[in-house]
Amino acid sequence: MTSSWAVFLRYALSILAGWAAGGLANWAADALPRRGMPDTAPAARLPHLPHYLTLAWYPFRNGICPGCGERRPVRTPLLELACILAFAGLQYRWGADWPHLLVSWLYAAFLLTVLVIDLEHRRVLNVMLLPAVVLALLFSFLPGRPAPLETLIGGIVGFGFFLLLALISRGKLGAGDVKLAGVIGLMAGFPDVLLVLCAGMILAGLVAIVLLITRRAARKSYMAYAPYLSLAALAALFLAR
Repeated sequence: MTSSWAVFLRYALSILAGWAAGGLANWAADALPRRGMPDTAPAARLPHLPHYLTLAWYPFRNGICPGCGERRPVRTPLLELACILAFAGLQYRWGADWPHLLVSWLYAAFLLTVLVIDLEHRRVLNVMLLPAVVLALLFSFLPGRPAPLETLIGGIVGFGFFLLLALISRGKLGAGDVKLAGVIGLMAGFPDVLLVLCAGMILAGLVAIVLLITRRAARKSYMAYAPYLSLAALAALFLAR
């Protein structure tokens, strides 16, 4: 197989994997926030592929699902597209370095799902964070990843720093943000976690300034950091050593 064909197949795989991850992320964004609720909608429980893999039909059906007739939010194709672009971009960044690439794909899908759920529900779910902790610790034993000690220190620094911020802010910073900072610390390791946290806080600060100027938020409004931490961590996947 020529090198050009190998590159073509890798990118084709990254696009298909990103689309599948986007569909899974759509299912998670629909179903996980409703866990335990007695009135959970059937569409959030049943594995109906067109309901979650919407990119192929969404523009041609005005968002109406061909299987159930429900109007799907514009988030669904955008999340699939974001996963495809992230997976293809990470393929470009890491090439045939499969251990690094596969870990980066998993992290990207996780971060994009966390971002969407927090934007829609203002929640960072433990059911997503706990498996991420386990995987980040296991991945630290792979070559090219932050070593186990760097991983642990990164998690402690991320969690501890945001816990301190939460205590100082007196309720303006949620517990989910604190736990997510710890998970991102495990993913990035030490000292890279410091750059990720700083980038996330700067991005959140810039958005807060815009909201204050446009009077869409007040000085005492609750500030969700999860979307900005997720974006900073996603960017770090492309810049990791």
